[in-house]
Amino acid sequence: MSTDRRRVEQVLSIIRDLSGESRARVTPGDVADKLRADNSPVPVWQLRADFSQLGEEGLIELDPESAAWALSPEQSLKNTG
Repeated sequence: MSTDRRRVEQVLSIIRDLSGESRARVTPGDVADKLRADNSPVPVWQLRADFSQLGEEGLIELDPESAAWALSPEQSLKNTG
């Protein structure tokens, strides 16, 4: 697995964790805060690209009204199951 793919998977894992904390929507800034707290900072511009990648893969979806992201319905089921 490439370094980029590992980072994207880590971002998805954090989104799942944050979604499990009763947060329906997540922003790249939320993930950046978590990564900084874990002493693994990633620039927000990179996280935005990772969010776009996950969106293209159908794993997360953008809510255009709030400009925040949520797990796709299929991922939400996996996250609760």
